Amino acid sequence: MADSTDYLKAYADRYRDMFPVRLVTIAAIVIVGWWVIGWGWATNFAVFQFGLYLVLWNVVQTARARPRAPGAERRFRLSTEAVTLGLSTHNALFILAVWHSQPHYLDYLRLLLAGNLMVGALQVHISRRSFAAAVVPPSIAAMILASNQPQATTGIKVAVGVFVLGVIAASWRQWRSDRQTVELMVALTERSRELQTALAQAETDRAAAERANKAKSRFLAMISHEVRTPLNVILGLTEVLRGRRRPKAEAAVIDDMAEAGGMLLRLLNGALDISKIESGEVDLRLAPVDLGERLDAIARVWRSRVDELGLSLKIELQGVREHFVVMTDEGRVEQVLINYLSNALKLTPAGTICIRIRALPAADGRIDLDFEVHDQGPGVPEDQRERIFLPFEQLDAGRAAGGAGLGLALCRASVQALGGALGVRAAQPRGAVFWFRFTAERATLSTAAVQPHASVAAPRAPRVLAAEDHAANRKLLALLFQSFGLDLVLVENGREAVEALRATPFDLVLMDVMMPVMDGVEALTAIRAEEAATGRPRTAIQMLTANVFDEDVARYMAAGADGVLRKPIEIAALQAVLSAAPQHADA
Repeated sequence: MADSTDYLKAYADRYRDMFPVRLVTIAAIVIVGWWVIGWGWATNFAVFQFGLYLVLWNVVQTARARPRAPGAERRFRLSTEAVTLGLSTHNALFILAVWHSQPHYLDYLRLLLAGNLMVGALQVHISRRSFAAAVVPPSIAAMILASNQPQATTGIKVAVGVFVLGVIAASWRQWRSDRQTVELMVALTERSRELQTALAQAETDRAAAERANKAKSRFLAMISHEVRTPLNVILGLTEVLRGRRRPKAEAAVIDDMAEAGGMLLRLLNGALDISKIESGEVDLRLAPVDLGERLDAIARVWRSRVDELGLSLKIELQGVREHFVVMTDEGRVEQVLINYLSNALKLTPAGTICIRIRALPAADGRIDLDFEVHDQGPGVPEDQRERIFLPFEQLDAGRAAGGAGLGLALCRASVQALGGALGVRAAQPRGAVFWFRFTAERATLSTAAVQPHASVAAPRAPRVLAAEDHAANRKLLALLFQSFGLDLVLVENGREAVEALRATPFDLVLMDVMMPVMDGVEALTAIRAEEAATGRPRTAIQMLTANVFDEDVARYMAAGADGVLRKPIEIAALQAVLSAAPQHADA
């Protein structure tokens, strides 16, 4: 709330604004008085009036300079009341004295009195006493003048009284208006102060949130890099093993390892998306997907866990098989299904878990997809069914089963990114049904898309330089390129990559980012600078890294990279880069 200091400053400012008009008025009266009644009377008026206004000016300036001094408001009020009484009393006595001495100036004195009454009454007043001090003395003088004239009739006296009352009424209204103006100014001042405080707090909160966001980004980047690096080796070696002849039983195990590793990678990508939920920056990677095949793969990978828990897993596909092949984000769909299935396994003490997918043609030619995971757990109370999809929100049963409460929040973000909806309802006779649905475009799978990864067949094999400091990753790259039948040179840091390019031309460079001696971005910058300085043909450089946040990718591309390959290595993406590499190196 506003305090007395705000009112004091507001009134002091109003008094200060009044000075120019009042001083000009006094100067005009002095000039006319000197012209009409002589310099003696005019000098008397000027000395008293200007002197009292000098006192008032000092009072106002003191109040504005030290509004919080003890007793400042009371001293200001009493001083302004006293000065106002002195000004109005001097006006009244001056007019009566001139009238008594020179009665033939009566008309002039009447006008002077009326003007002073109006100006004094309409000026700023801090209190009712100040207002009374301004109007009472000139009003008394006016009544004296009207009553002590031989020719004054009762009508004239009444008219003078009405005039005085009219001036007082108008000035009273002005005084109330001035007070309301001051109160409004004080309220605006207080509101401005509150807004400034809120703005300062908001800026403090924004800075704290920015620091927290940067810390979160650093943490996520570290987690992404540290998890992707070993996962790159696991998935890469799995792909190498899949490309070799194996007994059927071993091949099935390797396929399951590849499927499980792929699911882990997609879950990692989804977990990192929690940082983008609030900002709405969840990206989609649309591609043809056979959802029936994906569901079979999920069931195959999770079957052993289901058996360990003594449960049963039932898969139902409702619809024509070709309707399950759609354009969608495989990772997002898989993420939601796996989170739903994982929760069902945690919460179902005994019985059967059922995963059901319905695929029906929509009116616009697309496919309506409806996914359900039925469990036989304790269920979800109706008043909690919205809350559990918020970050870090869990029921007691879910908290007891473990977890951070992020899974369903990630599911919600993924389904919303797909343009769909999700929720949970009660199952009969017990348990819960977690569902989600969305609509997708039809798609077809090419023969190449469903075949196992094979070696690249190219009439001319590109010469490839790979800069990688991690020994296991170098071994993986050597095995992959051996299976491709390609020529690969390995170096351990960016400086060695720059030196290798100076000595021998390469068709393609795979550049890790985080390396000792010279990191990948520094090496990339140095290579592009040497190409520009020497006229050497531009070498295709792909960053091969686990740091694949949007800002990281933008930094690589700005430094001169031709593209970015993520770790774990996606074999299809690597093959596409190898096939597109310009072949200008000497054989």
